[in-house]
Amino acid sequence: MVPSWLAHNPRASGALKFGRDQQYVVDPNGIAELCEELKQCPKHATTPLHSLPALAARLGIGELRVKDESQRFGFGAFKALGGVIAVYDALASAVGDAHRANASFAEIMSGAHKEITGRFVFSTASSGNHGRSVAAGARLFGNRCIIFLPKFTSTEKEAAIRARGAEVIRVDGDYDTAVAECKRRSEENGWTIISDTSWEGYDQAPRSVMRGYCVLAHEIVTQWREAPTHVFVQAGVGGLAAAVIGYLWAVLPTRPAFVVVEPESADCWFQSNLAGKPTLASGNADTVMGGLACREISPITWPVVGEATDWFMTITEDEVMPARRLLAHPLDGDPAIASGPSGCAGFAGLTRVCTDEAAFKALKLDRHARVLVINSEGNLGEQPA
Repeated sequence: MVPSWLAHNPRASGALKFGRDQQYVVDPNGIAELCEELKQCPKHATTPLHSLPALAARLGIGELRVKDESQRFGFGAFKALGGVIAVYDALASAVGDAHRANASFAEIMSGAHKEITGRFVFSTASSGNHGRSVAAGARLFGNRCIIFLPKFTSTEKEAAIRARGAEVIRVDGDYDTAVAECKRRSEENGWTIISDTSWEGYDQAPRSVMRGYCVLAHEIVTQWREAPTHVFVQAGVGGLAAAVIGYLWAVLPTRPAFVVVEPESADCWFQSNLAGKPTLASGNADTVMGGLACREISPITWPVVGEATDWFMTITEDEVMPARRLLAHPLDGDPAIASGPSGCAGFAGLTRVCTDEAAFKALKLDRHARVLVINSEGNLGEQPA
């Protein structure tokens, strides 16, 4: 019997096609060119796709690959891609509207078209890493930036945001409260919101954020000659999951089995799958996995994550630290990987499945399975002892 923390998606099937609704959310066209544009940024480099054969053997699977975003841009998290690209897209769009011409990443970074780009003030709500990325993008292009942080965000993450030149406004509430306050203050002041979650009438910036995340998915395809059979990816509002699932679904000849992993207190995707439509998490999103502490999904991501994810699952708080330790202190010959609580969530999901016989069989894992997980952030605070 399949455990209660694992649920199949009745909408997903092998015959499911990547269509217009999905392409509106995640457009695979132009991602290779975007990767070339990013080479103009001095800190950009492709992040590693580690192979962990010893750990794969222990887990009973054929191959385990970990895309290690702890080294992205010297930033420590995949979210560096989203905020920077979304800020660039907003500025480039304004230049394009004014001059009927495209402005390259290098042009805007060098200060060209400042008469247009200089008026922008960017804002966002974040639990830490997305705000740091938007702050980094604003600083890269010379713009003012204001970040709204929920009360649980660590002082270390706040300091990292301030170090990138952004102003910080603390909100006495959770992530969703910070989003609401960001919307209110931004509308009052004419600030441009770069959010990684969507709402009615607002989806351009979240789509730009996901376009940035597609860079890591494109890199995986170029790095791994044999495509994965299974993909475990963690989800908060759904931006990373949508980018990874959507891009791999669009470009691979065979769609892998996709598994979305969430904290049990922030299970908005798990509950939405059961309801068949976007709905709230069952808990209060009080979790050590701060980047996943979301009570609501980003509605725009539903046509990808809600339709194409094969399995939704949750993990407990107690499973996070063992997963971090296992990556940090690897088995013989495997590389050591520095991971944060949110970063290792997909891997923690894999280990939970691999230690439950019914779940292992339900997902059709075996000695021939090639499994991909994303280490979405490195050690940004507490170290795994």
